[in-house]
Amino acid sequence: MNKKVLIISFSFEQEEEAFRVLEDAGLEPVLLAEKDRIGYTQEDLLDYWDTLEEKPDGILMGADIPLGKEFAEKAEGLEAISLNCAGADHLDLPAFEKKGIRICNVPRQNFNAVADLVWGLILAVMRRIPEADRNIRRGKWCDGVARGYAVSGKTLGIISFGAIGQAVAKRAAGFDMRVLVNSTSQNPESAEKYGAVYVDRDTLFQEADILVPASPLTPETYHIINADAIGRMKKDAVIVNAARGGIIDTQALYEALKNRRIAGAALDVFEEEPLYESAFFQLDNVVLTPHIGGLADREIHNVAMQAACHMAELLK
Repeated sequence: MNKKVLIISFSFEQEEEAFRVLEDAGLEPVLLAEKDRIGYTQEDLLDYWDTLEEKPDGILMGADIPLGKEFAEKAEGLEAISLNCAGADHLDLPAFEKKGIRICNVPRQNFNAVADLVWGLILAVMRRIPEADRNIRRGKWCDGVARGYAVSGKTLGIISFGAIGQAVAKRAAGFDMRVLVNSTSQNPESAEKYGAVYVDRDTLFQEADILVPASPLTPETYHIINADAIGRMKKDAVIVNAARGGIIDTQALYEALKNRRIAGAALDVFEEEPLYESAFFQLDNVVLTPHIGGLADREIHNVAMQAACHMAELLK
């Protein structure tokens, strides 16, 4: 009997070749489609698991359903999880390790796609592109040229300087920007290569016109951008986050945007996902996208293929 793999990743659903990788490895994909699991929580997934007569041996999933100790203990028969993404902060790793459930992610595959989106968001929020698009469609031509902020020549502040942070800095060269970086570890060669200068966190918050967190979510980075940090920023500064939602204190950011304490924000990630309801929806100085940073054509395919190969290895 073939081992079964439960697929709960929308981007993986689109990759027929990745499904064939699983099948060629003697695995049987079982698809729980996106349309059938809208709003699913860990409890919903456990209920679905209980309905399956033959329990899957593996799960191939993205980052939209946090899974913790309860799932690790109750998912009968589960041997491995292959992540169709880079981050693993939505899983309680110690709980799965304790149960002997192996986990593998796909790091460093989509950092260029994420950096591309960061720059799209920077331009969108500073030049007010989404607002202009909405207005012109409504026949409000003059409102479509509302005053925005120039991007060239500004100071870009980056938190963490790994693959994504460096890719963001690389793209800043074309905008003649001053690049400041705050990171727990320093790489002088990379800083010199991308024209970046390491500074302390206070300096970063105070001098950045555009603040871009590019760090993973850890206990040290949780709410690193909070009310105190935002209070030290320039009033015409913007925050652009395509890293992890928990890096920013959502309520503090909302209050700052509502009261125009900072000029704007652009968010691709959120503390709670999917985002079906939010106070942000009422604000005109925030641009929102649905965690699409790594979802470019080539990257979707490459990550799915790697995740499928990992699943085959884990279940050998």
